[in-house]
Amino acid sequence: MALNLNRSKIGRTMLFMAIICGGLGAVGFFKPVTLSLNSLQSKIRTKAVSGEIVVVGIDSPSIRDIGRWPWPRDVQGELFRKIDGYKPKAIYIDIGYQGKTTAQADQSLRNSMEGLQSPTKIIALATDADDGSVRSIYSHEAAVGKTPSVSAYFPYLFGYVWELPTTIETDRGRIKSLATSAAASAVPSNRNFRIDYTFNPQTIPQFAAKDILSGTAPAEKIRGRIVVIGVTDITQNDVHSMPGWGENPGVLFHVLGIETLKQGYPSNWGWIPFFLFALLVGVIHLTRAGLQRSKLVTWTSTSLIIAVSSGLTQAHIGNDPLPAIALIASIGIYVSRQKAALIRAQRNEQTGFADMTGYRVKEIISNALFVGATIKRSETRHGYALQADDIRIMKEVARRLSTLIDERQLTHNTNQQFLWEMPLIDTAKLSEHLEGLRRMFSAPLVIDGRTIDVDIFFGIDRDVNANIERRMESALSTSILARDSESTFKIATSASFEEHLARQFGPEFDNAIANGDVHVVFAGQQQLNNGRITAAEIELIWNHPAYGELSGSKLFGLATESGNLDKVSLYLCEQASHYVGEINTIWPGFSISMKMSVEFISGEGLKSWIASCMKATHFKTNNIIFNLINVHAHRNDPVLQWSIRNVQNHGFKVGIGNFGITNSDIDLIKMFNPDELFLSKSFSAELLGSTSNQMYASAALRIASATNTKTIAQGMDDRPVLAELKEQGCDRAQGKIVASPLTYDDFIAYLTDKRDKKTG
Repeated sequence: MALNLNRSKIGRTMLFMAIICGGLGAVGFFKPVTLSLNSLQSKIRTKAVSGEIVVVGIDSPSIRDIGRWPWPRDVQGELFRKIDGYKPKAIYIDIGYQGKTTAQADQSLRNSMEGLQSPTKIIALATDADDGSVRSIYSHEAAVGKTPSVSAYFPYLFGYVWELPTTIETDRGRIKSLATSAAASAVPSNRNFRIDYTFNPQTIPQFAAKDILSGTAPAEKIRGRIVVIGVTDITQNDVHSMPGWGENPGVLFHVLGIETLKQGYPSNWGWIPFFLFALLVGVIHLTRAGLQRSKLVTWTSTSLIIAVSSGLTQAHIGNDPLPAIALIASIGIYVSRQKAALIRAQRNEQTGFADMTGYRVKEIISNALFVGATIKRSETRHGYALQADDIRIMKEVARRLSTLIDERQLTHNTNQQFLWEMPLIDTAKLSEHLEGLRRMFSAPLVIDGRTIDVDIFFGIDRDVNANIERRMESALSTSILARDSESTFKIATSASFEEHLARQFGPEFDNAIANGDVHVVFAGQQQLNNGRITAAEIELIWNHPAYGELSGSKLFGLATESGNLDKVSLYLCEQASHYVGEINTIWPGFSISMKMSVEFISGEGLKSWIASCMKATHFKTNNIIFNLINVHAHRNDPVLQWSIRNVQNHGFKVGIGNFGITNSDIDLIKMFNPDELFLSKSFSAELLGSTSNQMYASAALRIASATNTKTIAQGMDDRPVLAELKEQGCDRAQGKIVASPLTYDDFIAYLTDKRDKKTG
């Protein structure tokens, strides 16, 4: 059975999730969490500052010794002169000067400032303008004098200072921030930058103002460095919230800003690159492998995003992975829920066990062994329908197995077989494990007072590179070989699989027909000139207990491998002759086509069927069309030419399937003189392709028309292509645009409805 998850529905849901997560990312919905994670990362990966910027702090001990802050301006001037004597690289004064004091004190401060030898700048405090567009600054002229000023402004977000400005537009023009000025690096104007909080603020060199005034501060640790003077006493209200580091004096934020810019202006990737990757992961989810391994895809992609994001953060590159992670997580959860629901739906209501078909959507253990188990009982029965005794026996078998196997891993089919997976182990340990399981059945089962002898045998598939369906059937078929040889277990080989297939396929197919597990579906073919459904292609569908849904090339491939091609093909022919007779009693002239292999029409099986058809009177042979699917591989076989003529001589029609897959296919019209051409999807698409392809396709259609060979476009799901086919003279079309495959009753109802509408 194909993977039954509705990819179209899942795709639409993924698109909706992408729109929601992308919209939330665009409006900054995830920013608080992103910033919190950045804060946590900063705390984990701390580093010391460079030591090139030192702080002279107006701290508690200095205030206690010198006096209440603010100090007289002549005292402050003295402090500046003392610092200048240490010969720093530059001095930045993070002190606000609002209003005048005494003329003498103001002049003393001015004189001190003008006498400094070191480059000096005073912070001009910035406040928001009423309209929020321009900020006003204030700083006492007596303090500033002719000394250039820099701005101090802390933009808050969620109660924390995450960023600093590079410049600020004020009523006095654009002014650089302290960090921008001190770092002396090229930075974008009028932008904020993220502070690198991996710098530990506790490693910033700090010296008390009182030690500077007393001359006891170590000169070698100040000389040649940038000095930032500010209030560090947290009782003086110049404190702000620093992510990961609690409340800190404002001057330390400026220092960390300088340290950040000295590394280079931090770039920011934002959220979009990661989100595009998440969309790619969503596409991967829609593939068969992605659906089967949704958890692996989800965790691997999420881990990759986290690793890359962490690396970028370490490289001082801002990024926001959360919209992408939210999308991947949403998709992963949704797909997992859909798979879980599908697996639950495939649980047998009678036994309560999971059906084997659930393996097509299960997460498979990496390098897992597939273990198949076949029951042997004193009264063996065959067939697919579970009876009351079977159910009780299977439950008891499962109960014993689950003592060593997780019951959630056990699956079964209606042929009284079990299947599970287990980690890859060596043969010795595997043998010990399976012998232990088998010993559990040394005692008979007791069912309603009856004792039933049961033995169990195991088949092992360890081909981790094979597809799931092949591995399942391989394990189950090998367990049957183990049963037949009275071996506890056998390890599957290609030979053992083929041996079982050859021996079991035919009887299983017969049983499936008897039990109604094989049915026919009809794909309508529409006349392009009038829109009427005048023909249909039929196909066998076999709901196999282990393989799942078998149809088309897969069914015929297994039939060929097992030597049962004639059996399956003859059954399809019988269905065609039956249904074409029934439909023609309602709508005379209605044709039925069926895919058929060259090997069958060249064999003895078809001859006997044709002979029986010649005796039948309930249908006309010219209403049955053989769509030969592998003519290309046998085009030079003279037996094929004779076989086609023989079929046509008995009144049946022959078509060439997959026409147009090569540019030499036009020659097939002359070689075999077919009645119909079943155009491949690629051939039809060429009508809207390059000029050369268009010319080839048009020529083929003209030749077909000239030789009275009908053309049927298969796999039609593109209306522009269909319109061009109609324009070029194509006769019929088959595909989603026309109708989905239907059972006989539904197909008749569909035809009746369409014809009633036309006549009405």
